[in-house]
Amino acid sequence: MKIFRQSHRFSSLRKSSTIRSDQMIIPHSRPTISKRDMDSVARNLLSGQIASRKEVGLFEKEMSSFIGVRMGVAANSGTNALHLALKALGIKSGDEVVLPTYVCASVLSAVNYTGATPVLADIEPGGYNISPESVEEKLSKKTKAIIVPHMFGIPANLDRLLKIDVPLIEDCAQAIGAEYKGKKLGSLGDLSIFSFYATKVLTTGHGGMALANSPQLLDRFADLTKYDEREGYAVSYNYEMADFAAALGRSQLRQLDSFIRRRNEIAKIYDDAFERIGMDGRTNRDGICFRYVVEVDNPDKYIEAMKKCGVNCAKPVFRPLHKYFGKCGEFPNAERAMSRAISVPIYPSLNDEEISRICKSINRVWANGSPNHMR
Repeated sequence: MKIFRQSHRFSSLRKSSTIRSDQMIIPHSRPTISKRDMDSVARNLLSGQIASRKEVGLFEKEMSSFIGVRMGVAANSGTNALHLALKALGIKSGDEVVLPTYVCASVLSAVNYTGATPVLADIEPGGYNISPESVEEKLSKKTKAIIVPHMFGIPANLDRLLKIDVPLIEDCAQAIGAEYKGKKLGSLGDLSIFSFYATKVLTTGHGGMALANSPQLLDRFADLTKYDEREGYAVSYNYEMADFAAALGRSQLRQLDSFIRRRNEIAKIYDDAFERIGMDGRTNRDGICFRYVVEVDNPDKYIEAMKKCGVNCAKPVFRPLHKYFGKCGEFPNAERAMSRAISVPIYPSLNDEEISRICKSINRVWANGSPNHMR
């Protein structure tokens, strides 16, 4: 029996019987939800088995197989998945964890949950990923982990980072499906974490997962998340993912190749649009293009000008972490990225009409190399 009659494809998600699409603001981010996804969630809801872990267990196995690691544990957010990864490594008060300053604040929060001291590193010159040189400068006898986000779907420089004798956690929140020298990101570090937030590469609404190959780490995951029916008490965490969320994740995972292919198609269209007006497009073409990031002299002016055209652009990182601590001058590459980077909407559910509008807006706003001509 068909659970939903209406077919939802990428291009149909923005249709409205009362508002024409050319009158609507194109959001910076938006999930891609298909009829297949809705059917999968509905089947689980109708089964009544929404907290049995059956779907969750299958999702954990399928994700682990896709990435190429032994197993993992699903969580109700990427932040909590990272917390579990840190706890599995035994991170505690008095330890230090190195992470980039140019990343969302939830990464910092996960470190703070453990009581460890976060140590901020700069990003690479001209890029957005953590700088191996900066990491090496920040190491101490107290360093117990390094968190390496693959920013915007672009693989970090893992060769040098993996040579450091400190456990490495790959943060693949924006990079599921991307590869580094023929291997899936998430399979190279000691552990890896993923986020399935609403606007990530694939979604479960809220959700995340921590993966590992080590049997010891996997046993630790299991112990940390067993919060009931224990013989002896130990602090554990009720970070369970719901089965209907896992059902959505499994359905999304089966569509991941098409999601990435669509992202690459749209990125190429934007590349051509910038090339036609003699401007540089995205700064890096590696990975899966989770964000289409360009650099300009005054991002706020471009964001405002694109908004006037009906397109919501954004700074890809709201604020570098060092700004929360009042630190200035120590992170020049992150400061450069913050002062220049702007993200243009890119996601599989953009339809052809919306992509055309974005390209026309790029042409208008970037004309003469500045948005100042717009009023």
